[in-house]
Amino acid sequence: MRRRSRDLNRSTSIRRPSARVAVSTNVHRSSPHKQYHSRSDEVPAIVFGVEPVREIISAAPSHIRRLYVKQGTETKFELQIQAVREKGGGVVAVASDELARLVGSEARHQGIVAALREYSYAPLDQVLAHRPDPLLLVDGVTDPRNLGALLRAGECAGIGAIVLAKDRTVGITPAAIKSSAGAWAHLAVARCGNVAQALEHLKGEGYWIAAMDPKGDTSLYDLDATRRLALVLGSEGRGIRDIVRKTADFVVRIPLYGRVSSLNVSVAAGIALFEIVRRRSNSSGRTI
Repeated sequence: MRRRSRDLNRSTSIRRPSARVAVSTNVHRSSPHKQYHSRSDEVPAIVFGVEPVREIISAAPSHIRRLYVKQGTETKFELQIQAVREKGGGVVAVASDELARLVGSEARHQGIVAALREYSYAPLDQVLAHRPDPLLLVDGVTDPRNLGALLRAGECAGIGAIVLAKDRTVGITPAAIKSSAGAWAHLAVARCGNVAQALEHLKGEGYWIAAMDPKGDTSLYDLDATRRLALVLGSEGRGIRDIVRKTADFVVRIPLYGRVSSLNVSVAAGIALFEIVRRRSNSSGRTI
């Protein structure tokens, strides 16, 4: 008897110990990059690799719209499959070459890819209603890996929120999510338009603006950490803009003792945040 050819446009279901996973040999006949990469700059597309995807599922499984796993590895990713399905996400088992087409031929998908839902930024007023202190405002960072490292440093230092400028500043992209090691899911992230106006608004809310700059006239170790602070970080190359410098209450430098003239922006943020945490903890009598 002649075997009937398989319908490439059709999905069937297979059963595993505790999950039903749709199987498709042709996820989308048109270009997968067109379907998952044609979007506004605000919308993350995909994250891939075992550890990055597991981190997202552990922190925020509801953010995953669809999980793709390599056929034959359903048991290996059983816990991740269950978590995504419980939050309403779809799960599809596909051939390895389909995963490669999703992420690009140069990337290593490691058998698992997550297509994310549109990221929802928090309204700025809603963020400020919780009076986060210190608050981190990022104006000009364009490398998503630097932003991810900033998110990670901020979350580890205990901040609850971060504000990103809409112009000249990267948003919550897949690369930023991957670099943040799950920190993005624990932070309220807002966006602001006119940075100078946003800083004046923060002043009206009781914040003192501390702009970080290697040539600042106030040492980090002299900064009054008892005030409610908003730390402003500028671009990787040019630093803070002149309008930020003029609006800031303090232009703060981290004393350097080597021959290199500046720090990576995420490293500078981590040093400043943990110094503030250290001094506040010491003044309150708490041990770190």
